[in-house]
Amino acid sequence: MQMKTDLLKEFVAGVAEQKLGVRGIVVRQHGEILDQHDLVEPVERIQLYSASKTWTAMAVGIAMHEGLFKLSDRLLDLIADEIDFEPLPGYEKLTVEHLLTMSTGHDECPIFKAQRELMSKNPPKPGERGHMSDLWFDAFMKTPLTYDPDERHFAYNNGTSYMLSLIVQKTSGQTLLDYLIPRVFAPLGLENLEWDTDAKGRSLGAIGLHLTTEELSRGGHLLLNRGMWNGQQLIPADYVDAMTRKQVPNDFGEGDPEARQGYGYQMWMCTYPQAYRMDGMFAQFSIGMPTLDAVVAITSHEPTRGSDILRLVWSSIAPKLELTK
Repeated sequence: MQMKTDLLKEFVAGVAEQKLGVRGIVVRQHGEILDQHDLVEPVERIQLYSASKTWTAMAVGIAMHEGLFKLSDRLLDLIADEIDFEPLPGYEKLTVEHLLTMSTGHDECPIFKAQRELMSKNPPKPGERGHMSDLWFDAFMKTPLTYDPDERHFAYNNGTSYMLSLIVQKTSGQTLLDYLIPRVFAPLGLENLEWDTDAKGRSLGAIGLHLTTEELSRGGHLLLNRGMWNGQQLIPADYVDAMTRKQVPNDFGEGDPEARQGYGYQMWMCTYPQAYRMDGMFAQFSIGMPTLDAVVAITSHEPTRGSDILRLVWSSIAPKLELTK
């Protein structure tokens, strides 16, 4: 679909000039699609990678509202039947809140670490890496903690999202995908969805949800509207407020500013005032901009310059939206 207005003209020109791998963009404001543009056709659902995490957090908020568990409940209690080993020191402190905020006490993602170690021993052939999801549970649960969870030290951690998916399944009796279908996906008009699973059929939580750019923008609008869609409160408003504000700091000095503005519940804060985002590898974004009552959703295949895409949104789209807010 081509542009309906000139809102995206400068953005699309910037993408071409900088050779950024954007596939599509949708801009919503005041609840309506203001403009959209597909730079790659045909338009297809694509892997959202870590932007999937935010949808996992949505499920957690709904499950807590339904009384399945609480923010303060301990991980070890919620998955007790999965544990046939002596938990490492510190794991007895881990709660749902630690998982949501990636403040478990790990010094790095234990899944990334396990994947590196496995690939160093058995280098994969091109296209054979996969998710290695059979490693995920043990990688998370059997990696010693570097920090006391009480310190709330942030470290990016795919295992937290996977464990949240497991908690939702344990307490609801449904996979994360099946749990979300009647509660979020169906109301948003999203059908026949795919969410990658481990060998036991569990939704991965951290990655694996597939959507189009426009479908991704619906999730962005749901959060911007504090969990309400078409007059129906799908996610508790106060929980969405907590999701979309800084819960833990992640400014550890050097690095891209867009990765150091704080972390909410499976969401990143942005340099643009009050903005937050779903964020997946290769630059899958759904950006909420409350001061403009706007959402910008972007799908891409951009290996290294995702923050350049964000900066292009701030410089080329946000000023135009400021005029219509």
